[in-house]
Amino acid sequence: MKIALAQINLTIGDLKGNIQKIRDYAAKAKEQGCQLVIFPEMAVTGYPPGDLLTRRELLAAAGRAVKQLAQDIEGIAAVIGGPEYHIAEGSGRRVGVYNTAFFCDGRGNVRAWRKQNLVDFDLVDERRYFTPGSQEVELAVIEGLSMGISVGEDMESPENPMEAQAEAGADFLVNIGSFPYYFGQEANTQELLSQIARRTGKPVFWVNQVGANDEAIFAGQSLAIDGEGHICARGSAFQEELIVVEMEGIQVRGAMPPVTTNSIAMLHGALVLGIRDYAEKSGFSDVVIGLSGGLDSAIAACLAVEALGKEYVHCVTLPSPYTSPQSIIDAKELVENLGCDLKIIPISDALSIVKGTLLDSFIDVNLDVVEENIQARLRGMFCMALANKYGWLLLNASNKSELAVGYTTLYGDMSGSLAVLADVYKSDLYRLADWINREKEIIPVSILTKPPSAELRPNQLDADSLPPYNILDGILRLVIEEGKNREEVAEAGYPQETVDEVLRLLVRSEFKRRQAAPGLRVTRRGFGRGWRMPLVAKHQWLWDTSSNED
Repeated sequence: MKIALAQINLTIGDLKGNIQKIRDYAAKAKEQGCQLVIFPEMAVTGYPPGDLLTRRELLAAAGRAVKQLAQDIEGIAAVIGGPEYHIAEGSGRRVGVYNTAFFCDGRGNVRAWRKQNLVDFDLVDERRYFTPGSQEVELAVIEGLSMGISVGEDMESPENPMEAQAEAGADFLVNIGSFPYYFGQEANTQELLSQIARRTGKPVFWVNQVGANDEAIFAGQSLAIDGEGHICARGSAFQEELIVVEMEGIQVRGAMPPVTTNSIAMLHGALVLGIRDYAEKSGFSDVVIGLSGGLDSAIAACLAVEALGKEYVHCVTLPSPYTSPQSIIDAKELVENLGCDLKIIPISDALSIVKGTLLDSFIDVNLDVVEENIQARLRGMFCMALANKYGWLLLNASNKSELAVGYTTLYGDMSGSLAVLADVYKSDLYRLADWINREKEIIPVSILTKPPSAELRPNQLDADSLPPYNILDGILRLVIEEGKNREEVAEAGYPQETVDEVLRLLVRSEFKRRQAAPGLRVTRRGFGRGWRMPLVAKHQWLWDTSSNED
C-alpha cells in the first residue's frame, strides 16, 4: 500500500486556508497513487488553538469542515486531526470537546478516534480544553488491512494506545502529532517511536506539523518506521512536504533526506521559520531592528534577512554619547554584509532634552541607572515610531540570559512585537554566530570578540553586573529547565554565593518578563506561556535548606 505523510504548515483559526491545503495535499497524494494520506494533529484549526476552543462558533465550523472534507476527498482515504464536540440533547450545552483524528474513507464516510491520554506541559495545555477519549480499542480497515489510529500520545506512557491497538490486531499504526520543537530534541521522538515499532512488530507512521504559531515552532520531521524499528523515511526539518512511502507487510520503503544532527543548525532553522511565520501570519511583510553594534541584534538581523529577504529588513542604530565609534562601524559593516538598509538616528539631543526636563525633579539626586534607562527607552520609542509610521514589525533582540536576571530595560530594549532570541542563552548566541559565519564573514569578527556591553555609561561592561555568561547560563539551565534547587546547582560546581545571587535576580525580575514581547520558544522550558510564576510572592524557601528534605 502507498501511504502519504502530509507534513503541512497550518495557521490557527484559518479554517478556510487549512481546509484548502488539506484538499490540495490529498489531491497530490492521490495523483501519486496513494491509498492513504495522513495529516497532523488539529490540522483543521491549526495548533495550539488555545481559548479559541471555548468558542462554539469555531467548533461548529470545524465540525462542518470535517463533514465537507469527507465528501470532497474521494478515491483516497485520509486521517485528519481536528476538534470534535457534542451538545447535550435539549440543553444546548457543550458536554465534551475532543482532540480527534477523523478517518475519512474516501467514499464520504467518517469515523473518529479521540485522544485518550491528555498531556499538560509548557506550551501544551490539553486538560484545560479537552475531554479524554475512551480507552476502548477500535481499528480502521483500509485495503484489507487493519489500522490503529492515535493522536499525539505520550510516547513514554505505559498506557499508550498504539501498543493496545497492535495487540488487538492492527497491521500498522498511525499517530498524528503537533510536537513543539525544542533545542537538542532531534533524536528523542524518533527513538521512542522506533521502540514502539520494535515492541509491537508493526510499521509506525508519525506525521508532525511543521511551521510556527505564536511562540511554538514545529519542526516536522515526520517518520515512517518499519516493523523492526528502522527509520525508512523522514520528512525534512522546518519544511512543508508530502512524503510518499510504500508498505508491504512490515517492510516500508521511502526517501531519506540528509539528517541534520547539528543542534545549532536546527536552532538556526527554527528561529528563521519562527520569524517568517510570525510576520507572514500576522500580515507583516517588513520588520525593523535596532542595531546596537552588539551580538544579539546582529544575530536577530541575520535571522530576519534569511527569513524575509534583505529588502524587507530595516535596521536602525541610535548612538548616544556613550556609544563607541566601533559599535557604529560594526553596525554599518553588518548591514553592508547583509545588503539591507540602515538608518542612523543619534539620541544625544533627545537625551539632553529629557534630562533637562527632569532637572528640577532630580535635584540632589546622583546620576544612576535611571539615566541609563532613559537612553534605552528613547531607543525603544524611536524604533516603535518607525514601526508605526511604515507598518513594520519591530523585532526584539533580548536574550534568555538577560530576561532571566532582569538585565534589560522595561519599555526600552524590551520593546517589540516579537522577541526573536528570548529563549536563547547568551553563550549559545556565540555558537549561533559561528554557524551564521560558517561560509563567509557576515557578523563582523569585532562584534564577536569585544566584551558585551550595554554602552549606557562610560566603560560599562556586562561583567560589571553579571557573572560570566558561561557560569550564568549554566546556573540558569539547571534552575529553569531541570528544576534544580540551590544546593544541587552548587553541587554541580557553581559557587554558592553566585547561585544565590542569580536566584535572587531571577525571582525579582518576574514583573519584567510578564510585560515582555512574546518570544520564540526553542527550549524545554522558556518564559511566557510555559512559565507561570506569581508576580508577588515570598521566596525565602529558596534559601531554606530544610525545605529541600523529603
